[in-house]
Amino acid sequence: ALASGYHNQPEMTQEKFKPSFLDETKTLFRTGDLGKQTAPGIIEFMRRKDNQVKVNGYRIDPGEIEYQLTRYAPIERAIVLPVQVNNQTQLSAYCQTDKTLEIAEIRELLAKFLPVYMIPSYFIFLKQFPLTRHGKLDLHSLRELRETGKSLVNSDYVAPRNYLESNLVSIWEKILSKHPIGIFDNFFEIGGHSLLLSRVVTRVHKELNVSVKLADFFKVPTIAGLATLISQTQYNYQEPISAIPPQKSYPM
Repeated sequence: ALASGYHNQPEMTQEKFKPSFLDETKTLFRTGDLGKQTAPGIIEFMRRKDNQVKVNGYRIDPGEIEYQLTRYAPIERAIVLPVQVNNQTQLSAYCQTDKTLEIAEIRELLAKFLPVYMIPSYFIFLKQFPLTRHGKLDLHSLRELRETGKSLVNSDYVAPRNYLESNLVSIWEKILSKHPIGIFDNFFEIGGHSLLLSRVVTRVHKELNVSVKLADFFKVPTIAGLATLISQTQYNYQEPISAIPPQKSYPM
């Protein structure tokens, strides 16, 4: 199920499609994967030959994300790395800047140029990237700094204040498998990613009969912000007059 080449890109086609060393009448496609043959007909995957990573079923080149981040003037340099969070691979962006930046603004900017699954879940801002004693970029230290992303999450739990917020919290908790979720917690910083985001949008439409765009989440990635957006823009949304937000109690 592979095309015979890249549309209107003869140079890339020539680079990626090579005559088979097994049968010169056939063509092989260079996937960029590095493997070794362990037995006749069996090839063991070892690693990628480039910097591409696979996140939630999508193959991603972090360099494309880094390029878009550095187009934003306050960011001098950017590194995007895959990190393991709750046994899932997510993207973490490390940005070198001496400015105070808003994560929502950066996500909204990236959404104009990149698909939702390429937008990092975590953003770490540094005045200077860590270096090894040989002066090279210390990727290990960068990955460890991902933990500081937790400080971006509101640590004080705030319960839903009305029917809409209560229903949105319920949807998030079911999809993220996280309890409790406060109305000021950031979706992307408590384990949310592109695939889960699509499920949230579908569930909100099904249960609340309102349409939320994926782009809206980058503007208001909290329950409080999303509820305000829905109330202001969804003219078909009507909160039941007699609705009482379900009360929740959590062990202290």
